[in-house]
Amino acid sequence: MRIPVVYVAGLLALALSAGPASAQGLGLDLSGDSNAQSNEQTQEGGEGTPQDSEGGLGLGLDLSNGTPGADLQPRFALVGLDTPERAGAAQAKRWMGWLEAVALRTGRVAKASDPAEAREQLGADYAAALRCEEASCLSGPADTLDADLLTTARLALEDEGWTLRLWTYDRDRGVVETDVVTGRKPTDSNFIREAGAVLSKRVTDLARQRSMLKVSSNVSQAVVRVGERMLGVGTVEAKLPPGEVQLIVEADEYSTYTKTLTLAPGETQEVAVRLELNGPAPEGPPADAVAVKKKSKSSGGPSVFGRPAFYTTVLGLAAVGAGVAMGMGLQGKVQDANGDGVMDLSRTEYLAARQQSMVSTALMAGGGAVAGGSLLWLLVVPARSEPVSSSVAPVSSGKGTSGTVLHLVIGGSF
Repeated sequence: MRIPVVYVAGLLALALSAGPASAQGLGLDLSGDSNAQSNEQTQEGGEGTPQDSEGGLGLGLDLSNGTPGADLQPRFALVGLDTPERAGAAQAKRWMGWLEAVALRTGRVAKASDPAEAREQLGADYAAALRCEEASCLSGPADTLDADLLTTARLALEDEGWTLRLWTYDRDRGVVETDVVTGRKPTDSNFIREAGAVLSKRVTDLARQRSMLKVSSNVSQAVVRVGERMLGVGTVEAKLPPGEVQLIVEADEYSTYTKTLTLAPGETQEVAVRLELNGPAPEGPPADAVAVKKKSKSSGGPSVFGRPAFYTTVLGLAAVGAGVAMGMGLQGKVQDANGDGVMDLSRTEYLAARQQSMVSTALMAGGGAVAGGSLLWLLVVPARSEPVSSSVAPVSSGKGTSGTVLHLVIGGSF
């Protein structure tokens, strides 16, 4: 008897709708949480994943791209899993799939590369990066993969039992965070689930939404840097961690542009940079022009204190003053003591007074003449600015014989 196909399809649909217990009656195990299933899948070469905390199937789906602002999320990369023991190596693929899935399902990171891509991109450096536990040897792989968060793992049998060690490198801070999880055996679903929860929490704690920085420059060959990190040349766009950064734009033969920016999570900040061309140093006037200019400033002639006429005027006035003083002193010496109208003095005193009177008169007359003439010269005759010069010029005599006449021209001012 032939059973219609529609009946078989109906029975199958009824079994699926009845739940896992009924489905197992048809040979379908959908429980997804038994160790027996894990062992069976391991023996068959399958890649079973434990249930997540909500009881759903661990399908390892990357849903982060559907999250708002996913383009500014930090990038995450799982380098791989180091498994020295054969029992752990047999479960390595299952572990890596699960760990990568739980990290991406946090919705806080975007995938930079999967383990297979990481192996290919790192090339000869892959083995060293897989066994690295320090920031010094993880910073290079993080830059190569452009991963803001990079995780390496090791599953091995230690004194405490099976142990999973996770090292997560935070490129923003340049530090490595370590997590340790222990379990009964590599196939234990609870062990795997706990490891996923630990990595998920670590990624959630470290993930910081990026900021978009767009820099445009009027010089196509200008180098754009943020601190010591080079972003590109000319016009660039870069996703950077939030915080305060120092933007530097520089190019040969142009002035350097520097500005401090504060980037906020999820923010897009645009900066238009205009570099100024560095021209040659300003050329001053030649030395001879400077000398001529200084000379022209001083060509107005020396000041009154620099002219001899000023000092001769002062000297003449001093002579006049001395003559007046001598004359006044002479009057004090010559007196009429008895009131008879005749000055009481001896012949010697008379001769001395006469001589003093002549000197006084000479001083006043000579000093007045010198002072008056010098003052007149000082006020009327301008100071000459031409320096003293001399010249020798050849002249010819009337008889055709050559001769030399010395012309001495002396310039100055009195």
